[in-house]
Amino acid sequence: MKILSSIILFLFLTPEILFAQLERQRTVVGQPVELTFMAPRNINLLTVEPLSKGELHYSIMHTFGEVTGGARNLWGVDQGANVRFSFEYGFGDNFSVGFGRSSMDKVYDFNARLALLRQKRDGSMPVSISLAPSAGIITSSFGFLDEDYSFSDRLNFTLAAPIARKFSDDLSLMIVPTVVHFNRVGAELNIADPNVNTYYSVGIGGRYKFAARTALTFQYIPPITNADNLDANIGIGIDIETGGHVFQMFFTTSRALNESYLIAGENGNFFDREFRFGFNINRLFRIR
Repeated sequence: MKILSSIILFLFLTPEILFAQLERQRTVVGQPVELTFMAPRNINLLTVEPLSKGELHYSIMHTFGEVTGGARNLWGVDQGANVRFSFEYGFGDNFSVGFGRSSMDKVYDFNARLALLRQKRDGSMPVSISLAPSAGIITSSFGFLDEDYSFSDRLNFTLAAPIARKFSDDLSLMIVPTVVHFNRVGAELNIADPNVNTYYSVGIGGRYKFAARTALTFQYIPPITNADNLDANIGIGIDIETGGHVFQMFFTTSRALNESYLIAGENGNFFDREFRFGFNINRLFRIR
């Protein structure tokens, strides 16, 4: 937690020094900073990058099994796959709505993103802040239980508030406070603790652009909730932009791809090679 506190203080309490690193050629005073991140997600964490009005974002996300499976299982590619596809549409330059479906526990999620504040080029607003509520419906069959899940039991809710800052054309960092609630939990779900309904987190993410269309990325979600089997989520990756596509390839300690399971799900130990390969394919369309 000391490390987390230091990062947050460094991120937001030194505006004069950090703004000096921004691009010095500013054509329009007061305009928002653009392309803080390459896509609406940085590995798994939601970013502050908004969709424009009439823009449709389609993504396919995929994680495999742990690399400890070795060559026989192609370092996890043959095991433990989780797939999520999603659509998100911009109804305005600051508001979008979307839905997705994850194969793990067969979850459908419905979400929205609202850009509350946008970082400004002239320094009048130092950060961008978004609000991202979502609701998920677990559709797996639990007929083997003495009491099956009702519709209400199957619901989970997430509220995330990404806060980000673009320090320069190359470096962007963010923190993502998040709260997740499951109406019903149990050992049948792919979450860390079958006795905990509500989880809290403050995730950290960032990207460093080292080429015109390529950036290194990372995410770190420390365990804050007092729950069994809940370990830190660690991910490192690379983003490659090719016109309307953004390809994201990464190694992560979690199978999860949607917000609720990303925070509440189990994680492997990164330093014991309990991580897995994953990728996201992002495509943007202009349909208005």
